[in-house]
Amino acid sequence: MDASIIIQIALGGILLGGLYAMVAFGLSLIYGVARILNFAHGTLLAVGGVAASAIFTATAWNPLLIMALLVPVLGLFGYVFYDKLLQPLTKRSHFEYTVGSVLVTVGALLILSDVAAWIAGPAPRNIPLRFEAMEFGDVIVSTTQAWILGGIIVFTIVLHFYIKKSWFGRAMRAVTQDHTGATICGVQADRVHALTFAFGSGIVAIAAVLYTMLFPVDPYMGFSLTVKAFTIIILGGIGNLVGALIAGIFLGLAEGFTSFFWATQWAPAISIVLLLVILVIFPQGFGWRKSK
Repeated sequence: MDASIIIQIALGGILLGGLYAMVAFGLSLIYGVARILNFAHGTLLAVGGVAASAIFTATAWNPLLIMALLVPVLGLFGYVFYDKLLQPLTKRSHFEYTVGSVLVTVGALLILSDVAAWIAGPAPRNIPLRFEAMEFGDVIVSTTQAWILGGIIVFTIVLHFYIKKSWFGRAMRAVTQDHTGATICGVQADRVHALTFAFGSGIVAIAAVLYTMLFPVDPYMGFSLTVKAFTIIILGGIGNLVGALIAGIFLGLAEGFTSFFWATQWAPAISIVLLLVILVIFPQGFGWRKSK
């Protein structure tokens, strides 16, 4: 087989995996801080992507401008969603909190999907951009793909250092490590939870615009994205952004080569297969997981 075909598939898989990792970033932070499995997280990308496509169709704005608009909108939604629907559950027992948060986020998944389909229609949508192609022998890479891949790498590095160095990042890590101790030291844990939800939702807005520039989105694709994000978190480690990027790329490559060598319809199932394998054989993740 021609090596250029393998390289072409690998590039597509790396790009797709990078986008998966961006979805996982926010979910990883939310679970690490608030200990909530947010099943509606992937649906935010789907809804955000549909909104981005609708805005682009109506205004022809630059995708960066659309991104700047959606980040605070989804961030505010995440803050209010936690503050009004999830935070009251913290007063219940641990079992009621866990089950209640699952029911609330699954309910939000269904409602958001149906509302988006009712407003914009269930058909797949994207942001159609004209791009130049760069040829490296028989390998073709669009300028859009190159910029998005570079942006994902830079964003991961910036986000990593922001969480390490900023006050908000230190507060998130303090609450993650010891909720009671952080509260004693003056950190408002409930507020950090809500802000983390907002922060993670804002990250999804960025991923939504980038994803819609390359792939079609529809209101009902969110749950599959959430499953992929869970797989990446388990593989890469909770709160480990670099590990999440590596795990996302691994998943993207697995899907790309599965589609090419086996069948396209089996590619979405590969995340479930990987999740089961990881849980059974590698319950502690792989080597880049952060030590406790």
